[in-house]
Amino acid sequence: MKIATWNLQRLDKRKDAQILDKLAEVSADICVLTETNLSIQLANYTCLSTNILPVHFDGIKYKNGECRVSILTHYKVIAQHTTFDSNTTVCVDLETPYGELTVYGSIIGVFGNKQPRFNQDLEGHISDFKNLFPNKQICFLGDFNTTFSGRAWPSTLARNTLNNTFKTYALTNATEQIFDTVEHIVLSSNLIENKQVKTSLWNTDKELSDHLGICVDF
Repeated sequence: MKIATWNLQRLDKRKDAQILDKLAEVSADICVLTETNLSIQLANYTCLSTNILPVHFDGIKYKNGECRVSILTHYKVIAQHTTFDSNTTVCVDLETPYGELTVYGSIIGVFGNKQPRFNQDLEGHISDFKNLFPNKQICFLGDFNTTFSGRAWPSTLARNTLNNTFKTYALTNATEQIFDTVEHIVLSSNLIENKQVKTSLWNTDKELSDHLGICVDF
């Protein structure tokens, strides 16, 4: 199974065609895009997204079709769940070769580390997890605005809060060793137990967006 995530920086670099080519090349079974647009679609993928944003929202002027998070997948969608913020988080159950998988794609802190929004978003996520994660196989991924190696950003408290939450639900952060990245892919530990998990990166030159693309394969 190949799972990927990438923040597209609201397509500000105007390189949509190159982005689509790269996503097709990566060919993930599950891909969560953040700061994206409904114009970013792939053939033979189902796309489930957060709300299309109004032109003026949260003090930002958005372009037509912009949304904060999209899940693109080859797999059959079984159900979609209500989340604490339908503008910023999207959650679905997928039928996969490893059984039913709950995929939660999100941005934590839509304004980066700015408070109080970051903490409000983090608290909302944890509230969702209490409702959605127990007794499920989980894939939680996207832009966490949190590093897990190198400098603690936005804070040691945020890092520790998320790590403790992962322990609560028996999750493994498959990307925690990637230095200084805020994109992450977190999986149920039993999903990857006794499997070789490979991690790969792209857009390391930041030519297509200001974020790395990250993929795990197992």
